[in-house]
Amino acid sequence: MAQEFHLKLITERAGGGDPIIRERHLEGPELSIGRAADSDIVLTDLIVDPKHARMRFAGPGRVTVESVSGAAFLLNGKSVQRADIDVASQPVVVFATYSLSFEPGPEGGCVVTVTHGEHAHYPTRSIFSLQSKVFGRRRMAWTFATGIFLVCLLIPLVFAGVFSQSKIHPDQQWSSGPLSKSHTFLESDCKSCHTKSFVAVQDTSCKACHQASHDPAAEAKILAKSKDAGSPFATGLVFDHADPKKLSQGTPLPDGFGAKVSTIIQRTLGHPTDRCASCHVEHTKSDPKTPKGAKASDPHAPLSDKPDLVAVQDCQGCHTKLKSRLGKTELIDTPDWGRHPAFRPLIMTSAEGTTATFQRMALTAAPQEKNGLIFPHRMHLDPLGGVARQAIDLGAGRGYGAALECASCHRRDKAGTDFQPIQMEKDCGACHSLAYARVGGQLQLFPHGEVEKTLALAGGGGGMGGLDRMRPGAIRPSQFDAVVAPSAVSSSPFRKGGACFDCHAITWTEAGMPHVQPVKLASRYMPRGAFDHSVPEHGGPGASKAGGFKCADCHKAATSDQTTDVLIPDIAKCNACHGQPKTKTAAASDGDCATCHSFHAPGKASPKPGLPALETLRWSAVMSGKAAGA
Repeated sequence: MAQEFHLKLITERAGGGDPIIRERHLEGPELSIGRAADSDIVLTDLIVDPKHARMRFAGPGRVTVESVSGAAFLLNGKSVQRADIDVASQPVVVFATYSLSFEPGPEGGCVVTVTHGEHAHYPTRSIFSLQSKVFGRRRMAWTFATGIFLVCLLIPLVFAGVFSQSKIHPDQQWSSGPLSKSHTFLESDCKSCHTKSFVAVQDTSCKACHQASHDPAAEAKILAKSKDAGSPFATGLVFDHADPKKLSQGTPLPDGFGAKVSTIIQRTLGHPTDRCASCHVEHTKSDPKTPKGAKASDPHAPLSDKPDLVAVQDCQGCHTKLKSRLGKTELIDTPDWGRHPAFRPLIMTSAEGTTATFQRMALTAAPQEKNGLIFPHRMHLDPLGGVARQAIDLGAGRGYGAALECASCHRRDKAGTDFQPIQMEKDCGACHSLAYARVGGQLQLFPHGEVEKTLALAGGGGGMGGLDRMRPGAIRPSQFDAVVAPSAVSSSPFRKGGACFDCHAITWTEAGMPHVQPVKLASRYMPRGAFDHSVPEHGGPGASKAGGFKCADCHKAATSDQTTDVLIPDIAKCNACHGQPKTKTAAASDGDCATCHSFHAPGKASPKPGLPALETLRWSAVMSGKAAGA
């Protein structure tokens, strides 16, 4: 039993009464003392180091206590780091608020009694307590909190409500940063966005200046409002991605129980996570970094041109299991590119009347378009056919002089992203001449697209009358000199062999008058998506170096005998490049939804960095039938 420590831990009861004594035997020759839980003698006081000291037997009836952390302890009121003590003298060693009393134990051992109580040399309770004899820390905290509330919030709000020209602005005290450059003109008009106190910026505030409309008058009114407010920039107008209520219902809750609860609480308290301001974050913080030797930047100076864009939700997050949240939606669930539905372009089902009618049809159903035109692509692109021979003969003086190809008629627009509308006189007139007479050495042409004027010219002097039309591009000289009597057949341009018959669907009224079916060509088959022809991989400039496609690789015009054929490629063709996220080649991408789809503008994609912005296509232009070649 020699060389054994007998430990007594005495704890006072909170309600008074006899103290609690816990005893245990610890075999020597050495014990550790400290705040760490694995110490032999645990002293839970913040001043005590985790590994503070150690004690060991130094001989019969003698114990050595030594600091291991460098922090001192008290022996008989003196601060020491090492003490050789005789236990028979019943010394007391003090560690912060703990006292260790030593006395001899049985058979040469040592009894160590540990008690807890504040000492004059270690007033730790007063150091860490919130109480004070003069001005308590708790009272101080409440006083400062109340002062901040009054000075920084309550008083500025009262002044702002009573005095419109108050110089105390609570937003300047609580704002997390300046506005972006596009919104700096609103810095002195907080209420233009923050319409209600303690309420998050609502979408109605953003739409007051940024809501696009199919009504030009409504858009002009919105633009004028922004200009009157002092905006130095042309306000960007955007359409809603979807009905706000459906958009909110279709947005899934985030992963994780805590995140779900937080989102539900935010939505309940009028702070939803699908607001405009959720993604477009204003009050960007100033740059804390200042170049060496340069002056510190103005903390109120805006850093960005536009609000910071934060992706709160991605496309797949909403369009995965969308039907489970919006049961009546016609949209097809699209969890990833591999399960993207077949393209469903807007197909013109009728070109009659002032407004064409459209219907979305899947390309897998081989839809036929009724655009009012007769144009067999195969005949015109056959390099060994009669059209090719004629192009070679007639085109030598017009800049091509070879068999026709796509670029012979389809010319890129200035941006290069799309193509110009087809014009009959410019693109077809070289072969399909509209000339009917020569007057004073000048050829006279039928006015294309104006049936009544053509009828008048065909039935009057100098008209074609019943003369058969020669090969396109060639007209007998005698025609120009012939004078046809008014009794001649005035409708010959619209009958078989006439100038209009080969390309237009013509019917006849009971009165014997020709009716030419209107021609309306869609300017974009998929207005909710976008395809950029200027990209080299899509056949744009530099396509040969980038390994891009040619027109015939995607558009099977060389095998089409009818104009009603819809010659845009299906998704399988796009999938060859965009459906391979792990194959990053010059002609492959990650299949990002934003490559073809925009969240706001239905016909405007979000192009990749470095690509030109795409032109916004308004639905009204598509649905009116006022498209290319109309």
